[in-house]
Amino acid sequence: MGIATVPVMLRRTYNHPLWRFLLGFFFQTVPGAVLTPLLTLGLAARGVEAWLIGGLISAGSLAYMLALPAAPALIRRFGEQRVFRAALALGTLAVAGLALITTPAMLVLLFALAGFTAGLRFTLAESWVPVMAPAAARGRAMALFQTSVGAALFAGAGSLLLTGVHGAAPRSVVLATALIGLVLLWPLSAPARPPTNSTHSPPADAGLRGVLVQVGMLVLGAALLGGLFESGLSVALPLYGLATGLGSSVAVGVVTAMGLGSLLQYPYGALADRFPWRSVALGTTAVIVASTLLLLAVPAAPWLLLPLGVVWGSAGGGLYTLATIRNGAQWRGERLIAASVVTQFAYMVGDASGPAMGGLVLDLAPGFGLPALVIGAGLAGLALIAATGDEARQAARPLPADG
Repeated sequence: MGIATVPVMLRRTYNHPLWRFLLGFFFQTVPGAVLTPLLTLGLAARGVEAWLIGGLISAGSLAYMLALPAAPALIRRFGEQRVFRAALALGTLAVAGLALITTPAMLVLLFALAGFTAGLRFTLAESWVPVMAPAAARGRAMALFQTSVGAALFAGAGSLLLTGVHGAAPRSVVLATALIGLVLLWPLSAPARPPTNSTHSPPADAGLRGVLVQVGMLVLGAALLGGLFESGLSVALPLYGLATGLGSSVAVGVVTAMGLGSLLQYPYGALADRFPWRSVALGTTAVIVASTLLLLAVPAAPWLLLPLGVVWGSAGGGLYTLATIRNGAQWRGERLIAASVVTQFAYMVGDASGPAMGGLVLDLAPGFGLPALVIGAGLAGLALIAATGDEARQAARPLPADG
């Protein structure tokens, strides 16, 4: 294949609005990855107490979580286009304020606004990408979206290595990337949605129980396990490395390895486009289980934590990517938005439970507690995805086309 034919092939596989959307979302995500360490270090240098700094940062995470249950009602009342553009404009104003304002009280409000609008944007994004992409390339499109987010987080934090944390340079990066993202995303229209393609889905207003039934335990289990292994163990794994004799610089490298692994999402999308969803999810979880067994060898070979970090970051992120792919194949309209909300919540539960459970088992059983935890979690996920029944048989079938 000649080089000149590659762009033509890509345009035929992914239409122009989707590429613009992915690129715009990349630039819109970079500012948050810059601002968190930038403001943390800046406030610490000013003598602000650590608990207050943590509270300021966590205001954004809390607001993000509050946006998820609010998203369906806001979208139902104002429409997808208006909600997306409002979240885009207000989110850009929030990160601009965070880059320019240093008053702690204002920072709380700005972090909350940035987090809330990000929750709305991500919820809509996960329901737009499956519709914008051709059915035959839906998995790869969702994988590229997740990769673009991971790349933005990595690039944002990495930019501070070039600019430093003092002066106007890092704040210029925040303002420039936020503005580029706004310019790329603002002209895009909400994609036209085909009819809902399931005769077994509950009504759109069936409530939380109806949404949980709609999404199913296989998808929610995959998202929860993904959150645990992709980012939830990013605190416990370096601490375990230190306890087994790993140097502090290498222990930090474990977190970097997990971040690099989370960028490797495209293979999961490509496999989901070609093979049944359940087979791909089962294989991904089996890789996690097999890799957790290597944790038993870490006391004798601490360097194994580095490849483990890559595998867990990739496979954990892959499970969440697969969950979003499944949602995008099964649902449309309000049902897809609701499915995105509960799937994000499942991921965040795994993400939040990792540090707490990891720290607890490291204190109670420093030698074998963490291996027992991750092996048990991996086996539980494998058993869930391997479960039989109507849901498992449905997930075993190839992903349906639109219509």
